[in-house]
Amino acid sequence: MSAPTAEQRPVALLAGLFAGFASIILTLGYLWPVAPLFPAMLAAIAFVLPFKNHRLVARGAAYACLGILVFEVVFVPFLLLS
Repeated sequence: MSAPTAEQRPVALLAGLFAGFASIILTLGYLWPVAPLFPAMLAAIAFVLPFKNHRLVARGAAYACLGILVFEVVFVPFLLLS
């Protein structure tokens, strides 16, 4: 059997996604417009720094940033209309 590739070990990807979740928790609902900034900065920094699986961490953080943006685009109109 061959050794698992980085794509089959999602720890780095999950680390980036956890950063997005932590960003939402840290804003506590009060600073929701700035919630995507932390995962976006983490994605940019992780993409540049040379450590093992840095691109997977950057990808996970970018996915978290996009998820937060989609959440805001979908649910902010409901917040403003209610």
